[in-house]
Amino acid sequence: MDLARSNWSQPFHLLMIIPMRKAILRIPWDNNEALQEGKMGGALNLDFSNLSLGEWPLIEYLYNDPVYRATYDTYVQESLDGAFETSHIQGVYEQYAALIEPYATSEIQGYTFLDNSSEFSAAIAELTSHAATRAAAAENYLD
Repeated sequence: MDLARSNWSQPFHLLMIIPMRKAILRIPWDNNEALQEGKMGGALNLDFSNLSLGEWPLIEYLYNDPVYRATYDTYVQESLDGAFETSHIQGVYEQYAALIEPYATSEIQGYTFLDNSSEFSAAIAELTSHAATRAAAAENYLD
């Protein structure tokens, strides 16, 4: 689901080969960037249409394989229907925001990234908006 969250803006950093499953598992790196629009030229489109030829040959090779692409599409759909379903993930964000807000907004100056408490609310609004934007991108990809 990293891709739907925009976290393919950097090359693979660590791959784990799992012989018993005949699989390669990508271990994400820089998860702090997962909710950004992408660095190093921006996030890749879900259909990789903005991937330069030969830039990431493994991604290109796998996506062009019809069996892999079908599996990929299934995972994108499962993400939309499951853990990253928009109202569900927005509810999770709101639940945890309510849990930590009293602490995050009362941190001591010099030990916080917030200049005022309204920045916390703005960040949560940005998260919920991001969830809807990425879900729309995934739905458009699947259509």
